[in-house]
Amino acid sequence: MAGNGPATALAAANALRAGFANGATLASLTADVPGFGAPNFFNVANDIHSPRFQEWNLQVEQAIGTKSAVSLKYVGNHGIFEQINNTGLNTFFPGPDTFAGLPSAPTDPRFLQISEASAGYTSNYHGMTASFSRRLSSLQFQLNYTWSHALDFVSNAGNPLQYNASTNLSITSPVNPFNVRQNMYGNADYDVRQNFTANYVYTSPKFTGWRMVASNWTVAGTIFAHTGLPFTVIDSDIGSLLAGFGYGGASAVGATFANQTGGGVVNCGSEFAKLNSQPCPGLVNNFVSALGFGTQRRNQAYGPKYFNTDLTLKKAFALPHLGEKTNLSFGVTFYNLFNHPNFDQPDGDVASPTFGSIQSTVNSPTSIYGALLGADAAPRLVQTELKISF
Repeated sequence: MAGNGPATALAAANALRAGFANGATLASLTADVPGFGAPNFFNVANDIHSPRFQEWNLQVEQAIGTKSAVSLKYVGNHGIFEQINNTGLNTFFPGPDTFAGLPSAPTDPRFLQISEASAGYTSNYHGMTASFSRRLSSLQFQLNYTWSHALDFVSNAGNPLQYNASTNLSITSPVNPFNVRQNMYGNADYDVRQNFTANYVYTSPKFTGWRMVASNWTVAGTIFAHTGLPFTVIDSDIGSLLAGFGYGGASAVGATFANQTGGGVVNCGSEFAKLNSQPCPGLVNNFVSALGFGTQRRNQAYGPKYFNTDLTLKKAFALPHLGEKTNLSFGVTFYNLFNHPNFDQPDGDVASPTFGSIQSTVNSPTSIYGALLGADAAPRLVQTELKISF
């Protein structure tokens, strides 16, 4: 029906398409299209390719007797044609002062935020892993240590996956929309420099007589320890200032990079958890707000280290009256055996009142709740098991 809501919307949409096709200006669109507001626009660059990756590795293994082995492995890869989503191609700053070289008017005033997906960016990874394993009749164990370094312009193709408790968000877009490479090539979101893992299984032999109480026990466990994950110190106040001028921001909160006054990589350990109430001096003494896109490279600060160990105890009982191979087993598994807290990264926003302080713990990915279900898997969890096998 003429004049109703859908009819009015359809007329506005038709006028909008016709206006853009015929070179309408912002003034004419505002006059001709009822309720016109500058829309956002997404574009794909002309010269775009699918990402490609070159991978290589070299491994040396050596047996030590008949029950032990040691290996040394180097792994590398190089990515090309990786994608970046630039969310600020229509960014401007009306003045009267200038802002980091931004134009004083939008490139196309008929739009608000213009985003473009483009390719041509690289990533690199180098890692060295040393492993030792030993297999005895009742005990098996393996130890692994990895040193590695991962660098890229943006991790996960701009998908804001988190490797922490979401205190700090991934950088998904260029901080400077008119200089895509500025300060963007840095440590990847998952850059773990040192990682140690171990696993073991001990099965007690069968005894007779009074020693039967020690028969058919299984003791198994895992150990995880690694250095902290990186993040970028941001300034949400500057991002908020630019939000009304077509700027999408470098992260999901539309922030810019903060200025780094000191050089080098910053490490902030678990001693700066909020119970201590002391912010990490490496952050508060080296990063400040500034009217610009920041002087730091992406992901130059690291959060606390991670440590966790799980333990399983299991006892099997033979039930010969139900069959020769029938067994009853009872077991208990301790996730985070020592109830050791692992802390998230400190707040990396210079505009936040909690800047530099750690606000929360992180879950263990090996618990019965997993890492992404929203349950609190940080403290010790105990799981029991009763099983009949035949």
